[in-house]
Amino acid sequence: MKSSIRKRRAFTLIELLVVIAIIGILVALLLPAVQQAREAARMSQCRNNMKQLGIAIHNYHDAFGMFPYARGGTSHPDGGTINKTANNATRASGYIGLLPFLDQAPLYNIISSSQTFNGTSYVAFGPCPSSRTYGTYDYPPFMTQIPALQCASSQVIETNVFGGTTNYAFCWGDNNRSITGSETVSARQGVRNNKRGLFGLQQCRKMRDIPDGSSNTVAFGEIATSNNPNSIRGGVALSRGTDPAYNLNISCQGQGDRATGLLNNAGTNANLRGNGWANGISSYTGMATVLPPNSPHCLQSGNDHSDGQSPASSWHSGGGANVLLADGSVRFISENIDVGNQALRDLKVGPTPFGVWGSLGSIAGEEIAGEF
Repeated sequence: MKSSIRKRRAFTLIELLVVIAIIGILVALLLPAVQQAREAARMSQCRNNMKQLGIAIHNYHDAFGMFPYARGGTSHPDGGTINKTANNATRASGYIGLLPFLDQAPLYNIISSSQTFNGTSYVAFGPCPSSRTYGTYDYPPFMTQIPALQCASSQVIETNVFGGTTNYAFCWGDNNRSITGSETVSARQGVRNNKRGLFGLQQCRKMRDIPDGSSNTVAFGEIATSNNPNSIRGGVALSRGTDPAYNLNISCQGQGDRATGLLNNAGTNANLRGNGWANGISSYTGMATVLPPNSPHCLQSGNDHSDGQSPASSWHSGGGANVLLADGSVRFISENIDVGNQALRDLKVGPTPFGVWGSLGSIAGEEIAGEF
């Protein structure tokens, strides 16, 4: 009896190529979905961080009867000698006071007491957090990275020039400046009297100071960080001489190319956005509701990096940035939000000229924010 032997047929080259092509198509279809899911998770984490900030400022308010300032600290309120061992020259950010409410009580206890690092003794609340000359590098507490201040969607700054980074900034309101470089008594008094935003220079607001309503007032805005000083998101355009970019909204918007995502006149790594959570200067921990989200960040060179435009920004998909409202809720603000008349400068009193976005920044402009 003759046994039959069945021969096994192998794949042909054409069949193999078809299988490879199908796998490639499936990968091409699945990859964007995976990336989208990852970004959704990062966005969720970022929003949770901002909600934690909302809980922190309200717990602070419950404890002290007021919100923290955006910038203040030790030394004479109208100046004083900048000395890395004697005071922080009123350049400390409100994050220092918020540390116990962000699960960072041990870090706060270190900063709020006298310490010695690398042979140098520091008074309570540390040195001026503005440059190496004043001791930032030698003061480890300010170099600490705080998880609650990090957004996973943003780029990590590899070289921390002024300390641990932050992706969330105090809202100074619908105004463009925090303090002039000269920091004269009259200049400081003018900024303190400009009560447009929830946070400011040596100003601690109370809930009753928000007649516009806590659900219509921005407390914090997201800010993107980047290693590239040429990047619109995270970098900074420095104006020089008579260049009006730092104080004219329309001029600042022209300092970047949205097609390339790059600035025309970039600063340095020392000026990177969010580069130092302990630093109260608006370039690092402040934002304003004047330019729409993801606009260029413009500063006047050599003027304490405080005069200028400090918009919200993020690396999230969808073209916009998250904000924390004073009632503790988080909203995503489109970069196409109504920003009103960008040809104007700041106002001291009255309704904002900067549309819906500006109305969300002012605490007492008596505007109706509308849909956003």
